[in-house]
Amino acid sequence: MEGSSGSSYNPPALAKPVSELETLQKQHEEKTLKIQELKRQIETVKLQLEKKKKKDIPDARKEAFHNLSEKYNSLREEYNALLAERSRE
Repeated sequence: MEGSSGSSYNPPALAKPVSELETLQKQHEEKTLKIQELKRQIETVKLQLEKKKKKDIPDARKEAFHNLSEKYNSLREEYNALLAERSRE
């Protein structure tokens, strides 16, 4: 029965990989939350863009539409980059 108490022993050599795993899990969770937040932001901006398209667009609104379009594109790029990074892991 030598091996029965072996499962509770955590040698220092295993402490580092466990710590690394916890760090990686935390990073993964943070990235997942960031991706979810970016998805929400993208949907919000997308809805705003659709509303702007439906209205008559004078010059000031054209500029606002352009700014929203740029924001949407940058959020989309960041979202896609995070997804690509996550899929490589």
